[in-house]
Amino acid sequence: MRSAVVVCLLAASSIAHAGPACHLRGRPWLEARVQGSKAAAARAVDARLGEAIEVFLVAPGQLDGRAVLFSELPGRGRVSWTSAGCGPMTVAWKRVEPRMEHVDTPAPNKTAKVYSNAVVFGPDHGKWIGFDKLEYFESPVASSGDGARLIVRDATPSGSQDRAGQRGLGTMRLCATLEADGQSLATPGAGDAPEGQISPRVLRYSFRSSDGFLGWLTSYFNVPYLFGSAGKGTRNQAERYIGADCADILVAALRRAGASKLEYTSVAELVDSMSRVAGPSLVKTTPAEPAIRFGAQVRAGDLIALDYVGFDGLPRSWDHIVVMVEDRGPDGKPDGLLGPEDLVADSGDSSGLKFAPLADQGTVRVQVLRPSGVPVL
Repeated sequence: MRSAVVVCLLAASSIAHAGPACHLRGRPWLEARVQGSKAAAARAVDARLGEAIEVFLVAPGQLDGRAVLFSELPGRGRVSWTSAGCGPMTVAWKRVEPRMEHVDTPAPNKTAKVYSNAVVFGPDHGKWIGFDKLEYFESPVASSGDGARLIVRDATPSGSQDRAGQRGLGTMRLCATLEADGQSLATPGAGDAPEGQISPRVLRYSFRSSDGFLGWLTSYFNVPYLFGSAGKGTRNQAERYIGADCADILVAALRRAGASKLEYTSVAELVDSMSRVAGPSLVKTTPAEPAIRFGAQVRAGDLIALDYVGFDGLPRSWDHIVVMVEDRGPDGKPDGLLGPEDLVADSGDSSGLKFAPLADQGTVRVQVLRPSGVPVL
């Protein structure tokens, strides 16, 4: 009898000291927020350079038979896998990056590898041909966090994707793979791109230099150039940081800077709808003729519509559009005149958004347009 009692006591003791029953059930995902912010975590986060973003792995599961979300972010129904004593968990973090042009898949235009929803060059330039399929890949991230939590401070792409002058600004996406509970589970990643459009389930984060027009524009580094980017309002491909053409990338930045009612449109319609403050003038190897002076006639944040002189591959009146960033003369110092050395923000090829001299555009006829109602910086 006494031995039976001892056996029962030992069994009860074993049950009382058993670890929690932790199980993963379903596909995990990622959420993030600006560190120190009281905002709810989300699958898309915008931050200023210098801020840090906290990324949290969220995994549905059960703890002792109760449905929970395992996460290091406190909240209703959320439980820390580690604090609950659930055992080891290994997390591998990866960037989800777009290729900046077609590499593994055929381009819709045989003469150009850039992504395009429309015909490029020739008499049918701009004719809709259907949504192009963008390519994505994953690259490892050196962990800077604690297991299921990661801290990111910039949007620098991997090795060969890095472009000079971006300083960590731009957009990046993340995915993660976790090993726990005898399972290997992955959050949405590069494979989650139905019809070549990265899914909003894949975590996106962006770093900008400031809250004005040019500041928000810097959040579009690493976003592919996509001729004929399409969609209305918040469904536009530029608005979702999927891809943008030269006009849509500017509209997207203006909308985020405060011009939320501005509609996505073409270069020609921007010329027709915005205030024309100077031009048309010709810019070649010398300043504009007739002269366009910095101050009242042109300043940082002005849009510069371009017509490529002597090139008949683009049959429209206005071929391209860029943004004035900085007055520069032949010696690199301001000279007060719109000219070939001036620095502009430009998105028109597989490099995506870049800051470059106006001279890179060749000989052009220019029209200066001025957005209203938004801060520039």
